[in-house]
Amino acid sequence: MDAAADVARTPADLRRLDPRPEASRDPAQVPITVVSRDQLGDFVDALSASAARAVDTETDFEPRDAETRGLVPKLRVISAATRSPDGVERAWVVDVGRHDLVELATALHEGLRVPDLASDAWNATFDDRVIDTHLMEPAAAAGAAVGSLRWWDAQLADALLHQGLTGFSFFHGLAWAAERYLGLSVEGKATTQFSFGANGPLSDRQIAYAAADAVETLWVSGVLREGLRDAGLEEVCRLEQAARPFLDRMERAGLPFDVQGWEAELAELASRRVEVLTHLAELTGGGQGDLFGAGLEPSWNPDSEQQARDVLNRFASDEVEAWTTKTDGRTRPLAPTDSLGASVLAGIGGELCSALLAYRDLSKTLSTYGHTMAEHLWADGRLHPEYLQVVGTNTGRLASRNPNAQNFTPRLKPYMKPSSGRVFVYSDLSQAELRFATQLAGDDGLRSAFEQGLDIHTATAERMFGVRLDGPAGLAALDRPRYEEFRTKAKRINFGILYGQRGAGLSRGLTDAGVPTSRGEADALIEAYLSAYPGIAHWVDERDRFIGHFAATSLDADWPLTLRLGALWPRTDDARRTLRSQQRRHHSAEEVHEALLAAERAGAMDPGRFAGGPAIGLSEIGVAEVAWALSFAAPVVVRSDGSPLSFSSHTPAGRRQQFTFSVDWVLGEAAAVVGCSAKPRPAEVWQRVLARFDLAPPSGAAGGALRPAVDKVLEQRHLRRAVIDEVGVAMGDADQQFLLRRALHTRVGQMANAYRNAPIQGGVADVMLDAYGRLSEVLTRYPTADAVQTVHDSVVIECDEAEALAIAADVKAALETAMSRWCPDVPTRADTDIRSSLSETSIIEHIG
Repeated sequence: MDAAADVARTPADLRRLDPRPEASRDPAQVPITVVSRDQLGDFVDALSASAARAVDTETDFEPRDAETRGLVPKLRVISAATRSPDGVERAWVVDVGRHDLVELATALHEGLRVPDLASDAWNATFDDRVIDTHLMEPAAAAGAAVGSLRWWDAQLADALLHQGLTGFSFFHGLAWAAERYLGLSVEGKATTQFSFGANGPLSDRQIAYAAADAVETLWVSGVLREGLRDAGLEEVCRLEQAARPFLDRMERAGLPFDVQGWEAELAELASRRVEVLTHLAELTGGGQGDLFGAGLEPSWNPDSEQQARDVLNRFASDEVEAWTTKTDGRTRPLAPTDSLGASVLAGIGGELCSALLAYRDLSKTLSTYGHTMAEHLWADGRLHPEYLQVVGTNTGRLASRNPNAQNFTPRLKPYMKPSSGRVFVYSDLSQAELRFATQLAGDDGLRSAFEQGLDIHTATAERMFGVRLDGPAGLAALDRPRYEEFRTKAKRINFGILYGQRGAGLSRGLTDAGVPTSRGEADALIEAYLSAYPGIAHWVDERDRFIGHFAATSLDADWPLTLRLGALWPRTDDARRTLRSQQRRHHSAEEVHEALLAAERAGAMDPGRFAGGPAIGLSEIGVAEVAWALSFAAPVVVRSDGSPLSFSSHTPAGRRQQFTFSVDWVLGEAAAVVGCSAKPRPAEVWQRVLARFDLAPPSGAAGGALRPAVDKVLEQRHLRRAVIDEVGVAMGDADQQFLLRRALHTRVGQMANAYRNAPIQGGVADVMLDAYGRLSEVLTRYPTADAVQTVHDSVVIECDEAEALAIAADVKAALETAMSRWCPDVPTRADTDIRSSLSETSIIEHIG
């Protein structure tokens, strides 16, 4: 049976899967005015009187590599689309080089300053930077009273509608959106855009292209606003839009970096690493000498956990046996299953483990950061990390790249420092997630502890264990080891419970932290915690019961259609990527469909290249089905109408995290069940598939003990589909779908932890967006101050030292006000200080 093609649907049924609406409008029918200097007044009037408007830019190049890093492309064209209150639409194209910059900047500023009406844009950050750099800033320097424009970024709105969907981790382009929301197959940006670098008059094609971009942005934005309203995402979109200017200006400002100081530090670290390697060699029987220095290389590889375990068993046997006795209750050497994480090495202790830890720390710093930090420097000598809204994480937290400013090693932070006379103001929301969880759960005990300003982990330990920790009669004074043990347990649970921590995870975490805890003891600790905080217990139970209910009642997957998507999607995605690499533009579903057919005719569609499984008759597939496959960022389990099987979590602000189910994961789980089964029919299926691909059976006993070996085999993703298809052939559709349902049920259960945490992480992300919007207003009062970094619940402002106290008070107030808005029943606190670098060791003054 070819499960990919065996779908009980007519071609008409499959055509209905097409997610694209039927095109009802043509941008070419919107009248275009090429704005001359004499027509600037008409342009301003149309902008200011519009009920809706969109603005776009065309530039002379698109930055793509290190040579153009930090350069803002030269502005060539501004296009706009306006809709008057009576519904009349018009497109406007401004050839910037044909206008006086001051006149044009003033006109644009006047036309777009209507209160409460932002200009729609697709990737507003790009357009904003281009217009600021090449129009507004030069005009302001010439004395014009102009400033940055107000934008509504449709690209962010589109991303909010897709947040959490499997595979979604990038912004869509305007051409994609026009096809998806308007049914238009349009000319994508990229190849054509390069022609705007010419200095001569605009061609008719360029004018039409620029106008169409603005018109499509206007129309797409209208569809997106309806989608946001239907999905309850209007408020969280408002937060994202308000935060965008702050994040944009933070990226523009950049982070000061003492690269010379860091290079000197690297040299010292490299020298220290040689010393540590030499010490490791000396502790373990010697090593290979270096002809060019005094260092030694150990005869074993410190990067290999297996070799490190062998060395510890041989040269640190006393420490190892003491550790295993304490953790397992029996004396034994380290086994292959024992992790050698940092907490384990610290727990074992001794000179050899200390040297290993030092080696790992030095190696990680040198490899992860090393000289690569200098490669990120711009011409201004500063780092300019990117911050990704919406697409960075499923929860709404920002992500950072080029470089990752949210994951600097402590060794690097002292070199992130401003010049003389400048300082950093650092502010961080204290225990934001735990406070937000307290708000969501309405837990009186935690709220009371926060209201009293208690150390929350100490307060939790006292409630759980019924002991006094603080004060003259407390364990802190009388029995410090027991105090540390109780507080550590409470702290682990306080944070772990928000991430769905269960007994096994708590047991491992506490044991690794030096507090040996059995699984039974960990289960008892969680029960004690939930008894101490009944509000949290009720909230956790509600979240977990939803997952159980969904798994039991809502797994209405259409497996034939799901398998068809699993087979079709890799091929459509491959064709799309191939076309894009050749022509660097968006391609319509029709173009991708034709490319698939051409590849099939040429015999280039090799099934072995794809994880999607069996060959699929592409000649039987229409454009509608290709468009349907292209609407997914990855193949997922779908319902009979072709929509993803999913559930969602929402924050109080309305942020929606969607949970969908990867076809590849479900196939892998189902295939592993077959591979691990000792029953005759599944075992026969497994052996048949292995034989077909000339693979030897994995070693090991029959049954569940085989799972690691089976999983290793199934890393070859095409085997997952092959196993499930063979189940359909040998055992029938009923058994095949039973396996898939069982795998899906398992996957739903595994999402319980993420579902529990989603409204907490997402809620705090919303708080920070609110704070960024407020901080934008704060910074308007301090022209020489710039935001330079944000990490989860914290922000860093660079400013003149003379203004630091005033700015610190305003920043602290902005964060606390934002937190109080979304967490009104729990006291909030932003820990704020003034420091000379990002390092905590450089704090100059704490702000009360």
